[in-house]
Amino acid sequence: MNNLIRKNIFDNKIQYNIILCIILSLGTAFRLFHFFYNRSLWMDEVYLSSSFSHLGYADLASKMLDYQQKAPLGFLWLVKLSVNLFGYHEMSLRLIPLLAGLLSLFLFASLCKYFLRPWAQLMALAIFAFAPALVYHSVEIKQYAMECLATVVALDLFIRYKDSHSWKDKICWGILGAITLWFSFSVIFVFAGIACGISLDYLIRKDWKSLLTNAVPFMLWLGSFLVNYLLFTHKHAESSWVVYFFKTYDNFMPFPPHSLQQLKWFPRNFNDLMDYPLGLSWNLKEVTSSTILQLISLPLVPALLLFTGFYHQFKLSKRSFYSLFFPVIFMLIASGIYLYPLLERFWVFISPVFILAIALGFEYFQQKLRSAAIAWALFIILISIPLAQSLYYLGQPQKFYKHKKSFEREGLVYISDNFRPGDAVYNYWNNAPGYKVYKNLNHLNYHAVEGHDFRKQSVSLAAYNQKLETELDQLKGSKRVWVIYNTQFLTDIGDLADDPGWYYKNKVSPESNLLSEFRKIGKPVKKWVKPDVSVYLLELY
Repeated sequence: MNNLIRKNIFDNKIQYNIILCIILSLGTAFRLFHFFYNRSLWMDEVYLSSSFSHLGYADLASKMLDYQQKAPLGFLWLVKLSVNLFGYHEMSLRLIPLLAGLLSLFLFASLCKYFLRPWAQLMALAIFAFAPALVYHSVEIKQYAMECLATVVALDLFIRYKDSHSWKDKICWGILGAITLWFSFSVIFVFAGIACGISLDYLIRKDWKSLLTNAVPFMLWLGSFLVNYLLFTHKHAESSWVVYFFKTYDNFMPFPPHSLQQLKWFPRNFNDLMDYPLGLSWNLKEVTSSTILQLISLPLVPALLLFTGFYHQFKLSKRSFYSLFFPVIFMLIASGIYLYPLLERFWVFISPVFILAIALGFEYFQQKLRSAAIAWALFIILISIPLAQSLYYLGQPQKFYKHKKSFEREGLVYISDNFRPGDAVYNYWNNAPGYKVYKNLNHLNYHAVEGHDFRKQSVSLAAYNQKLETELDQLKGSKRVWVIYNTQFLTDIGDLADDPGWYYKNKVSPESNLLSEFRKIGKPVKKWVKPDVSVYLLELY
């Protein structure tokens, strides 16, 4: 069927292994490069990192994390172990995500060998290895690389144990799956999908014995999930403000859609998914305003392959199709009932399923077209999109997902390098998380006056400024004052959007208002401004 293609290349095991090693080596190199580049923690990382500086293992399990953060207990304990072994700094915090990213890369290769033929195997692995978002989350101190690894582990367990009739294997499958659930919140969708998919297949075939034996691992998974939830995870259940936040930004799937605007949610978010985390969209907005080029950059081919791939898997094996497709359905249902938002990082855990489906679609057309030239062209086009982006970010690491690029560390170190005896430092309240974390990470040579958040105690900007002026009085007596302001995160955890209105919807921006108040006591002589952090130096009158 596709003998021509396989005869040309992939019947030659040496050539196949060479290409496989190149892909794995590049995927590993991309992750290690950004790990050792060691960019500053951005605010989302800061929020989670804060807890590891003072909470022990028992506290991580029993207490609320700083800034209302949420992460699986197994992940938290592994990061805490890394911090205990190597110290409290960026690399030790990011080590567990890095290891999770590398391990998922190599485990995904074994999944590809089960679900796909040789050429499609290399395509799937290349997308997984090169997708910029999957590289990024391997070096971010958040749980999303671990969530992705958990999905790969769940699918790996599926292919290892699904056909076994041994009670020992079923118990082993159940125990390993039960353990995995402690390292990921979202992997429950995958295990639930696998359980329902296998059960449906046996129900259709009326294979009652197999249905009964497979109930053993399924019940162990359910038991583990319930224990985890009742003892630990329940305290991380989404609070009303989180639901409000994601509703405000339209991150829940309309279920069902009631308007044309809500229907637009589906193509918009599908297009975003192709870009982040799959890396299969050319991002041309920054380099051209041409509508034609931007239309050409739409991920139409990957989209076609994705849906074709699910169809192809349905024809090949209904049980495997159910086990791949049901997790997607459960994820979408959870989003529709406001339990799981869908944007960027929240797609990461399901990305292995979508990548497998895209490669299955490629395999389908490869067999139907029987053209080595077309197959080669399609192969090169698809893998070149994520590869080109990841290579670009090697040369421009400061632009690597620049909306998550922070200059927090650089700003605080800039003050340290230029700090003089008699200087004072004022850290505005919206930069409190970053300052507190880096005070422990970098051992800064100054102690900032930590600004208080007077918004909830004030009814107007005038009342707010009156309280602010009282706080600034403690800076008098200093020769110079450094002022730190976060220009990206203007609210606090738990805040409603743009509340209070007098603070956010005033003609004077919060930053301009702050500088105006400081000009009453000093003269600005220097500024250091970056996309997320601004530092000002004033000489006091």
